Amino acid sequence: MTPPGTLDGDAPSVDRDSLLRSIRAGRERLVSTLAQFDDAAMLDRVDAEWTRKDVLAHLEAWERHVVERLDALRRGDALTDEEDTDALNARFHAQDRDRSLADVRSGEAEAYGAVLAAIDQASEEELFDGAHFAWTEGDPFAEWFRGNTDEHYDEHLEQLTRPAR
Repeated sequence: MTPPGTLDGDAPSVDRDSLLRSIRAGRERLVSTLAQFDDAAMLDRVDAEWTRKDVLAHLEAWERHVVERLDALRRGDALTDEEDTDALNARFHAQDRDRSLADVRSGEAEAYGAVLAAIDQASEEELFDGAHFAWTEGDPFAEWFRGNTDEHYDEHLEQLTRPAR
């Protein structure tokens, strides 16, 4: 899972409204970037392995992952990070690379909706008390949402806008 606070100088979310504002602003940047590309361009390779569609599927996978982590923590599951981020990314890519563009687009929209629903359903303590879930090692879970939504989108905007290879 993408750790929180990956963008320099980015203020932490201090309440639900600021958390949602940050996530929605990041979403607007992502949607605006994706609007530049027709279906054919979404299938263009932008690096050695990934197409723009693959980048969108990657974002979806991490949106789903953060919601799954919150659900697991609420159940009291003992979470382990057996796979490092690169291994998870490779696994997600292998699972998603053959999906259709339409499926990736609808899946990512669903995953984003699930993030918003999870935030809506979360208590203030779950979101903002860094001690609430020991697994976060003191980081409020809100920052894990940021690390897997707006901050993560921003990490990939340059990749999305690269010329086709």
